[in-house]
Amino acid sequence: MVKKTVILFFLFSTLFSQNPARLVEDCAYKVEEFILSRDIMPKIAIASVKNHSLRDREFIENIYQLLSARLSDYLLGTEGVIGFDSTGGFFSPPPGYDYLLKVTYKEVGGESGLYIRIYSSEGKFEDFISCTSPVADLPYREMELSELTTKKPLLLWEVEIEGRPLAVYRLGDKILLLYPEKLVVFEKRGGFLVQKFVKSLSWPKPFYPSLDPRGLIAPIRVGDSFYLALGISTSVNYIYVDPSKFSVVEQLPWIPLNQTEDKLYLGKFSPGKNYFMPEIAVLDFPQSLPELNTAQSVVFVPFYDFCIMEGMINIIDYNGRRRVFKDEEEVPSPEEKMGDEIECWKSFFIYSGFLDKEKLSFRDFRQFGNQGEVEISGKIINMSSEGDGTVIVLVNENGRYWVKEFKIE
Repeated sequence: MVKKTVILFFLFSTLFSQNPARLVEDCAYKVEEFILSRDIMPKIAIASVKNHSLRDREFIENIYQLLSARLSDYLLGTEGVIGFDSTGGFFSPPPGYDYLLKVTYKEVGGESGLYIRIYSSEGKFEDFISCTSPVADLPYREMELSELTTKKPLLLWEVEIEGRPLAVYRLGDKILLLYPEKLVVFEKRGGFLVQKFVKSLSWPKPFYPSLDPRGLIAPIRVGDSFYLALGISTSVNYIYVDPSKFSVVEQLPWIPLNQTEDKLYLGKFSPGKNYFMPEIAVLDFPQSLPELNTAQSVVFVPFYDFCIMEGMINIIDYNGRRRVFKDEEEVPSPEEKMGDEIECWKSFFIYSGFLDKEKLSFRDFRQFGNQGEVEISGKIINMSSEGDGTVIVLVNENGRYWVKEFKIE
């Protein structure tokens, strides 16, 4: 009994922060109810633990060990493991069991589930046990790192995200997701995005949603402080960032779009539209956030997205064409349809496509022939770059939302 208690304590200490530990406890309790309802105390055996999720082998083995420890008073030991890999574990049940358990772990649509089918020793189906819970952390899938070429961005990792997020940003090992009503911060840890922080947000009118809801996460440095400017519709909310907290600072009508060493560029969403109004404000870099209240706009053109390269403003206009401006004057450039998202990094601009099958593409600003692309099986909702040669992308694939990070050279 002491040994069982030690095993349970160890397994719960490693798994209890994750919902599957609670699932195992709930299902084990229901199995125990089934056992105690029999006329004679039966013996049980586990035939298999199947994995229908992106969790790894170690995670599924932990579920098996925790379930075995929890039911050890009724469980016959296995004669041997037939196989244990990322798809699950399959065992050779010992003779003398009265009931056989077949266990399945699933994660679908932001919910985790543990399902146990109970069979008699004659193979008759006896009972079905189901336990579900929201997924608190999300397993991400790292891709095999093939050789990076100049013709194709390299997918580093991807993860399916619950809900309907508007924007994504990577800040070191932290992944920030903006929803209409909240900011959720995950941290990459051991193959999982572990939820670290949730901040409820409120927005002044006019409010989300517009025709096609858009959200922005823009990091802005003011003096020695670091802020996130979280924009939705025609308002912006500043979140102060330090290692231990995220706190609301101020709400302003301008949305910061881009920051250089000495300039800050601001915009406003068009009411009821999914692109920015035909005006921008350019400030010498402010020393404090209240200075943004004094920003004066200049006439521009309606646009979807915006980035700065070599002192020139690159936009995607409301027709989906890339256009270039310098000192408020348009610079002649090749006209081509791109999409509604653009990022600038080194000598490259990175852009999305349109419609259902989009492409993440990049081109050299100086050498137009140097380009590459990768097809995305869905609509690119938002993308951002930390300027380290990677771009993180939020994609809607038939109503399922994914975060994918690509390496670009």
